[in-house]
Amino acid sequence: MREARDALSRRIDVERERLVQFFQDFVRVDTSNPPGDTRAGAAFIGRFLEANGIAHRVVAPQETMPNIVASIEGASPGRHLVLNGHIDVFPIGDPGRWSRDPLCGDVVDDCVFGRGSVDMKCGTTASLFAFAYLHAIRDRLKGRVTLTIVSDEETGGRWGSGYLVKNHPEVLGDCVLNGEPSSRYTVRFGEKGIFWLRFRVKTPGAHAAYPHLSASATRIAARFVLELEKLEELRPETPPAIARMLARADVHEAMERGLGRGAVETAGRLCVNIGVLQGGVKVNMLPGDCVIEADFRLPVGLSRARVLEEIRAIVSRFPEVTFDEPPDTIDATASDPDHPMLKIIQDNAEAFAGVRPVPVVTLGGTDCRFWRAKGVPAFVYGCLPDRMGAPDERVPVAEFLDVVRVHTLSAYDFLMRA
Repeated sequence: MREARDALSRRIDVERERLVQFFQDFVRVDTSNPPGDTRAGAAFIGRFLEANGIAHRVVAPQETMPNIVASIEGASPGRHLVLNGHIDVFPIGDPGRWSRDPLCGDVVDDCVFGRGSVDMKCGTTASLFAFAYLHAIRDRLKGRVTLTIVSDEETGGRWGSGYLVKNHPEVLGDCVLNGEPSSRYTVRFGEKGIFWLRFRVKTPGAHAAYPHLSASATRIAARFVLELEKLEELRPETPPAIARMLARADVHEAMERGLGRGAVETAGRLCVNIGVLQGGVKVNMLPGDCVIEADFRLPVGLSRARVLEEIRAIVSRFPEVTFDEPPDTIDATASDPDHPMLKIIQDNAEAFAGVRPVPVVTLGGTDCRFWRAKGVPAFVYGCLPDRMGAPDERVPVAEFLDVVRVHTLSAYDFLMRA
């Protein structure tokens, strides 16, 4: 076992240039979502798998958002590990705010540069190569490994991981390892819940000189938004074990260092973001229509049902406001922080990245929530979320290689220690 493990580690060192080149080329494939057409990205991954002799299948309930699924059967029975990553990335936004082409994939100051490098082509590349390396030694492995490289993560997962978990139980497994950005200082065992709502404010509208004929939809929207923001005062019933974890000095330090100052406070409360506010046609017209799109991030211990109850109460005080009930969503999720995979990740991260990451419930959402909602433990370890979704997004090459090492060796250890 030790010999095979050491060989895996050496192979990553030997293939450094190949790994970096693949990462660069992956960044160069435009998989922005929206619009969400990831067929070119899926084809790029498919070609890699074919070149390495790995059978795979495409599951595409939405034609423009294909998912790739592959499995390895080891030589003897054991645990079933799922590796999960996504193809789609945030939109580029204004290219003028970037210092160079957002899809160049260049190595700049020892960093791979480009949209999606952080979220999450670094982590998805780690999952893909970890799977390929394990496939090469499958005759010496225990258990099973399933690769799920999906689309639609950035817009909710309905056609990606959510679809696979709901319709293809063979992808559930015993544990999930995901490479979303987390920083070398933390390993995620849980995350906040998410749901989005679209509100519409409708009034007759009128000429601005005749405000007695109609209320302004945008002024109503402004008052309504202030009421929505008051929801942040709701207090969760945080499970004692998680409350104790968030209170630990080492967790506090790691979260603030890896996720930015204020991360601990943010992790423990409801966050309301008014992502879109659109209304009005012309400066001298009273707006008759305004659209509000809001993002709600739920901490562990605060349910979607409770928040929706409060939202309905607010809407009842604004007769001009309507909204559609959201589809089924998942509350905040958390796995057992004493699960053996978490310690395996910590041990490998400490060995390769030089920092022992602390277990946290973190801020952003990942597809791990779909597995956790089914009772499958899921853990996240990836690069620093610095500049995630921002202009000049980039990942240090050394950090990328550490993520590949941690994923490959953690997957191997989890299977072989069964």
